[in-house]
Amino acid sequence: MAGRDSANMQARNAKARRCGVVMGGALSAFVAAAAMATGSAAPAKADFEDLLDPIIQPLLTSFTDSIAAFDPAAAADITSWTDSLLSSLNSFDLALPSTAESAAAAASSAEPAAATGTYDLPITVEDNPATEPAVQATVDGASTNLLVDSGSSGLVIPYTDLDPGNSFGALEDLFSLGAPTSYGESGFTGGVEYIYATYSSATVDYDLSGGSTLDTTAPIEVELFSWPTSVTSLTQFEELFDNSAYQDFLTGNGVTGILGIGDGASGGAGESPIEAAGFNSATVDIPGKELIVSSSTTNPFTAIDTFPNSGATPTSDLYETVSNGGAVSGSSSVSDDLDTGGVFGTVPSTLASDVEPGSVITVYSSEGGTELYQYTVGTGELPTSTSGTSIDSGFYPFSTHPLFIDYSNHTIAIDQ
Repeated sequence: MAGRDSANMQARNAKARRCGVVMGGALSAFVAAAAMATGSAAPAKADFEDLLDPIIQPLLTSFTDSIAAFDPAAAADITSWTDSLLSSLNSFDLALPSTAESAAAAASSAEPAAATGTYDLPITVEDNPATEPAVQATVDGASTNLLVDSGSSGLVIPYTDLDPGNSFGALEDLFSLGAPTSYGESGFTGGVEYIYATYSSATVDYDLSGGSTLDTTAPIEVELFSWPTSVTSLTQFEELFDNSAYQDFLTGNGVTGILGIGDGASGGAGESPIEAAGFNSATVDIPGKELIVSSSTTNPFTAIDTFPNSGATPTSDLYETVSNGGAVSGSSSVSDDLDTGGVFGTVPSTLASDVEPGSVITVYSSEGGTELYQYTVGTGELPTSTSGTSIDSGFYPFSTHPLFIDYSNHTIAIDQ
């Protein structure tokens, strides 16, 4: 996706600092999520500081670091301002859901029955250049265009997706989802971080050919507040206050949410919604323009090679070469995150100087082993240099090779 090194969601640890800079509808969403996440009743005039503090702790470090680039003194004042704001909120009443309501929500999130059959979800490729495989879906009644991302796990949408163009309506729809089962912080490398609430019983309908749908119920993450990971422009500075960073991160790329189908990839809800719905496999067939979800673990194609797929651990012990003018100009052993949402991908810094428009990048199963994929670097499409030898495949290998994910046996295969 534009502006990021890959679509792989990176989990963040909460920092023991606080931030109260949450404006407008974002504050309402935070309060609602905080209230519902407690799962028990509280007296009137509940202590907002104790309630909100665990949720917004992760924001302060990133926020103050970003502000410091503009005004170090202002960054130093944020914490004391936050304490004052949270203290003043304690004068308001808070009606929290009852324990019975929380228990009812938990009961509705029981493990789904095993799915049966095979379904073909049409894929379009968005963005310019076209690097964003996407499927259409309806989440809790709202239509959205989801990036098909094997580099992350979990369905993530901004809360504004629940009622586009109507912030108040979106908040009403957020409340109608009931009590979140959890909340946390996550983000996308090189672009945005966000606070989310997880809901386990939202209805998701994926569009199929001919106007029919595949109806599922699986966990979704709803982004409540987001901020840019760096501030280098006025627009990014404004995103610190108006809660638009995640939406801006997606909008320019023709998608409005992320469908993370990776098998336990890092970050997010930790489970592909396809797997959570009871299916045993998913095939991203971009050449055939479809995402195939199936109860079967039989690969519909012939695999070039199959690898253990242990979630956050990328495929290891591979070998990458860069060729220019028909001759290899650089090579390295690598581990590879097979990431359909990874845009232009990454290369080790030791190879970066060899890569230019027209370079041919080839990845093998090992030095002297089977060729897994190859692509030519286009103008303006240079992969990002990264330290170490862990790389992101990017989108282009899968523009010609389907990718098969077996959730039951925890394997991943690159197909012919």
